[in-house]
Amino acid sequence: MAESKNAVLCGGVIVAGVLAGIIALICSSYSDLHYYEIGFAKSKTTGAVNTDKVWFSGRRWIGPDKTFKTFSSSAHNIDLDNVSVFAKPDGNQDDGSSSGTSSGAALSVTISVQIVYFIVAEDLKLLHDEYDVNYEPLMISSAQAALKDTASLFKLSEFYTTREEVEAAFLEGVQRRLGGICCPPDCTVSNCWQGCKPRDTCESEDKGLFVEARYLQMTDLEIPYEIEQRNLRTLLLTEETAKATFTQQAAIIEKETEQIVDSILNSAAEVTANSTAQSQLITAKSQANYQKIVEDARRTGLVELFNSIGLQSIEQMNSFDYLRSLGDNSNAHLTVDFDQLIMGPTKLP
Repeated sequence: MAESKNAVLCGGVIVAGVLAGIIALICSSYSDLHYYEIGFAKSKTTGAVNTDKVWFSGRRWIGPDKTFKTFSSSAHNIDLDNVSVFAKPDGNQDDGSSSGTSSGAALSVTISVQIVYFIVAEDLKLLHDEYDVNYEPLMISSAQAALKDTASLFKLSEFYTTREEVEAAFLEGVQRRLGGICCPPDCTVSNCWQGCKPRDTCESEDKGLFVEARYLQMTDLEIPYEIEQRNLRTLLLTEETAKATFTQQAAIIEKETEQIVDSILNSAAEVTANSTAQSQLITAKSQANYQKIVEDARRTGLVELFNSIGLQSIEQMNSFDYLRSLGDNSNAHLTVDFDQLIMGPTKLP
């Protein structure tokens, strides 16, 4: 009885051990790739890498003896600071300075550039076979060489007058150096330059260093000191010329404005004088008409009065008119039944 119990116990332990081993084997057969990684399956024991299939992010069943050899699928940044390149001469760089700068010699320019590139998943096998995981130093040196080659195509002045065009040329040069003559995998997110070779017709030697340069920005530009000073002098001369032109224009406009103001003032004075003269004329005409109307009314009234009281002789009419005029005079004082002093100053008692 005791022996059967021991046998059952041993069998249970063996089964549990086998199950635990199976579970451990199953768990160890899964390997993880983070969201920013791609890779190949790699043997843990021999170190052999299977490059037949590119694995993407997630938890993958690849076997207990396998792990992943990973590569970054996110953006790779290249920061090139203070890179010395040579630009074509502008043809008028000789400013007479003692530095000896010749108008026919290439000019050194210092630039700083930021480049963003991505590994092309479909070319990961080629990248791994050529450079393994030690590809980044080669990308940096190749990008720097591409910048130097492209910079020699531009004049110094174009670096700051047509900066966007220079940056676009830099990007294309880096793309050609890092990605070869093949078009990028997706032209909607990357610059597919004119004349690039369709990817379905590309051979491995057409693919450059098997990465895709997608973005480039020139963050800093330093030109030779003597050229900078010459440009500043040119700029100051341009501004002074513009200032003189504006000053002359301001003086002309000021004179024209004064003429306009004088013309307006003269017109206003003329209008005022005309208005005053017309007002005086209207007033004089009104006064004359008033006197005429009064005299006409007076004459008509006297005729009717003389007719009504029966005055016929001229002497009587003149006497009456004379007496009426004296009566209308506030300074006249009339007396009756006196032989003398018919008219004299008014004396109040």
